[in-house]
Amino acid sequence: MPRPLRKLPAGSVVHVVNRGNDKRLLFENRREFEDFLQLVSWAKGQCAARIVAYCIMSNHWHFVFWALCDGDVSRFLHRLTTTHAKSWRRRTRTVGCGHVYQDRFHGSKIFSEQYYYNVLRYVEQNPLRAGLVRHSRDWQWSSLAERLGCGRNLLDEGPVDLPMDWPLLVDENLSDSTIEDIRASLQRH
Repeated sequence: MPRPLRKLPAGSVVHVVNRGNDKRLLFENRREFEDFLQLVSWAKGQCAARIVAYCIMSNHWHFVFWALCDGDVSRFLHRLTTTHAKSWRRRTRTVGCGHVYQDRFHGSKIFSEQYYYNVLRYVEQNPLRAGLVRHSRDWQWSSLAERLGCGRNLLDEGPVDLPMDWPLLVDENLSDSTIEDIRASLQRH
């Protein structure tokens, strides 16, 4: 019997994350990142989902969705992760060797405008915090790169407009307490 869809009703904004089982790498090179983002595009064509931010890292990914219909986020993520896991197992010649993803996705709802901005900054500055780039805009596999013109067309309008100086704001440090609040919220749900 399939698990019930998470309760993410139409109109809700949610931050979701998932990582490789045992923190293993999901993406090892440029092509694997790009192939995953093509899967995201394909999954959007299969299941309506409004993506307002994303960041794909080597062993995990983040998305922020603005739910259009009840259940659309769960359906989208199920389609995406199932297809990606099958592809990953074939590519690594490990079919039948257990889970690719650590779990179902973790998600937390966003209830205020300030928290929305903080979560989007948290997501888009992930590679900067990890020391992979000097500026968040330099990470090619994120919504910030798309906002600045990479042309993937995965992003949808969010519930709140971003400030004109958004790329500069993303690079500003979030407080330790804000980061901890975001991480704790994901663990509770």
